[in-house]
Amino acid sequence: MDTLNRELDELVDELAPPLIDLEQLERMVTQDELLQFDGECFEHDACLPIFRPSAAR
Repeated sequence: MDTLNRELDELVDELAPPLIDLEQLERMVTQDELLQFDGECFEHDACLPIFRPSAAR
């Protein structure tokens, strides 16, 4: 059954390809959000820098 589903998906993709690549859409949205926050976004956990210098130094 898995093979049949995979073949069906391949056939559908050949006949009606997706309108937009989801990875490309994600990159475009991320770029737009970064521009909106002047390159620094502190709203999303994924945007926060991994290493932050300690304020105690």
